[in-house]
Amino acid sequence: MQYYIDAQSLKDSGMSVVKDSNAKPLYILTGRHGIANDGFTLHSIAGAELGEIRQKTVGIFPRYDLYVDRQKVGSVKKMAGVWREFIFVAGLNWMIIGNLLANQYHIYHGVKSITTIAEAGTASNTVFKLDIPREEDVVAGLLLAAILDHWRQVHNANPLARHDDVNISFGM
Repeated sequence: MQYYIDAQSLKDSGMSVVKDSNAKPLYILTGRHGIANDGFTLHSIAGAELGEIRQKTVGIFPRYDLYVDRQKVGSVKKMAGVWREFIFVAGLNWMIIGNLLANQYHIYHGVKSITTIAEAGTASNTVFKLDIPREEDVVAGLLLAAILDHWRQVHNANPLARHDDVNISFGM
């Protein structure tokens, strides 16, 4: 089944409605991006909590714990890649391979494809399409997509912005 997440709405307001290919609302994804204590929660459209992903460590490669039905099912840690981004989901034994700049990811369990994530081709390029064939992988797949978008946002800083406006005084 195909799912659509408006990543810009999630970033701006902390909430996004996850829809199917017929634009029918299915889930509500809430959370926030930040330097520390990132986290996202997925709710059914009726409001029941289905799962969450919470940041546990801070640093260049932070670790996130993934919960489905209030049970920890995995831990996510980004690894350095030369040509591609590699992210391993311990517990589920999923490997995420993707390209942050092209916003294309594939999630595998061994050689079996779990899901694909890509831009939906909208004018703003902030809507992501997830193709998740197995119903039991939907909650984890949607929550991982929120984290992948956060890491993409960090790498896509505005190159035209000036970063020399730090006011440091040494008492002189």
